[in-house]
Amino acid sequence: MSDLILLSTQDRVAVLTMNTAENRHNPAFVSAFHQRLDEIEANKALSAVVLTSSSDKNWSLGIDLEWMSQPQLTAEQNGEFMLSVTALFKRLLCFPMPLIAAMNGHTFGNGSVLACACDFRFMKRDKGFFCFPEVDVLVPFFPSMFPMIHKAIPPTFFNRLAMTGERVGADQLAQHQVIEAAYDDADSLYEGVMAFAAQFNKNRWIYGQNKTQMNQAILTKMAEEDPAFVARVSPLLLQGLRG
Repeated sequence: MSDLILLSTQDRVAVLTMNTAENRHNPAFVSAFHQRLDEIEANKALSAVVLTSSSDKNWSLGIDLEWMSQPQLTAEQNGEFMLSVTALFKRLLCFPMPLIAAMNGHTFGNGSVLACACDFRFMKRDKGFFCFPEVDVLVPFFPSMFPMIHKAIPPTFFNRLAMTGERVGADQLAQHQVIEAAYDDADSLYEGVMAFAAQFNKNRWIYGQNKTQMNQAILTKMAEEDPAFVARVSPLLLQGLRG
């Protein structure tokens, strides 16, 4: 399972490398992510985390719809998985060190939400689009996802992306300040992101406290609105995926 997400270090920076062709989100992915975060937190020498992909095509294509379409999967099991995704996002929103997304390929759907849950985002220009295809694949946003996305993407720009499913590149994301910078290729992206990450050496306690307070409205929605929403839509989602 740990091979789904690789962990390496460079000085004080942990590099998490999602390690499949599409880096789809399913229970094994969520479990592997938590395992790696546990290892990072246990290493007191680390002060920043970079999240990238081993694929030269995809950063993360979001929810594993093939896994979700299994005929034996019940609505209750699917609901448990959906809430495990929000629990992972909650951990990222409160994680006591900088999380930096180095988007070196296509970033779609829940992969885009994952990027928004990070503290900083960078992307390369030469290959890869960013989009929210939920309107086309019949997967709804959870209530907590809207404020989580809005912390990274201006609401008017997100409205366009969410309602059209439009794919945009790194320069458009930079124009709307979704990313810190756009780089020409994978090598320059990695070099730039690692230089950015290396500047951090913050106290973990204060960093985690500040993130938790800044993201409190998101955390409240997760606790108060997501469970009932998931219980309501989970059977409808399975019905839609299975035709």
